[in-house]
Amino acid sequence: MLLTLSVLSFFFGFVVAAVVTSRPKHARSTLDDSLSKLRHVTDAFRPRATCNHDSPISVEKGLIQTDDADLLTKAQCEELPGDSWRRQAYEEIKSILVARKPGAKKFPCIYATTGYRHNEHRYIFMHSEDPTEPRNLRLLANAMRAYLPQSHSLGPNTSLVIIHPRSSTQNSVESYQQRFWDLLRGLRTCDLQPWPSDIPSETHAPKWAFCFNGVPWFPAAMTPAHEQRRSRHAPYFTVAMQPKWVFDNLFRTPEKRRAAVGAVRKLMPAYDEIEPSPDLSAYGTEGTTEAHQYYLLDENKTSCCPYEDLDR
Repeated sequence: MLLTLSVLSFFFGFVVAAVVTSRPKHARSTLDDSLSKLRHVTDAFRPRATCNHDSPISVEKGLIQTDDADLLTKAQCEELPGDSWRRQAYEEIKSILVARKPGAKKFPCIYATTGYRHNEHRYIFMHSEDPTEPRNLRLLANAMRAYLPQSHSLGPNTSLVIIHPRSSTQNSVESYQQRFWDLLRGLRTCDLQPWPSDIPSETHAPKWAFCFNGVPWFPAAMTPAHEQRRSRHAPYFTVAMQPKWVFDNLFRTPEKRRAAVGAVRKLMPAYDEIEPSPDLSAYGTEGTTEAHQYYLLDENKTSCCPYEDLDR
């Protein structure tokens, strides 16, 4: 088996050199075709995905566990060692959602604050700052599969809060943007369920939404690099992943949507140092896409997804 894979690797290296030398303008497409064929051949010798799909899921003492993932409650986060990065990161998130310091500004998303207070959130801490590491993708994929069945029972403002360790380097808003989309794209390689037939897979489509385990989600990113849009700032790279049913319930009528959006936007001018993003809009509105809303820039420019389809 190892010998076969070595031969295949040598063959692919030869193809790379030949293509680049003879047809540089068509190198990208030819290489993609070659890589696709190589993947089909090597599938017979090794698993396709880096995720461990067979990891057992068990429930013990109210804590859902996967092979290496714990979905922590608020109380369990507060039992973490005080000097651990996980506890410090949790305390930072807590201080954002529950402004207790004198003169602290109120976080504009009152629904996130309510979810925190009512213990509707669950927390997962990544192994490293690179979300595309196989161990991180496996960790998160298992956590999402464990979280989803219980999400409805947690409350109407539930969210899976994904927290990465503090970065060892200073990163820009744009570099975190790429990291965010690479995380979502990586999760797609771990998905055991087909893409829902009623949701387009092209990220530019008005009714596109990120899907995992057959369910649409709304992920929102917060980064250390955001300075003007303080509602998207966190000292640790954080992604709040909510099943889309949370928003379907919150916005179930036009009147409820106007009331919910109005309540949040009323607090934003005092919190953010920039006007609300023009990309924020109702799901499915012609000329818009959810891909522009998941990751907002620190300026009022459209935030584009670097991938036309997360499965390609």
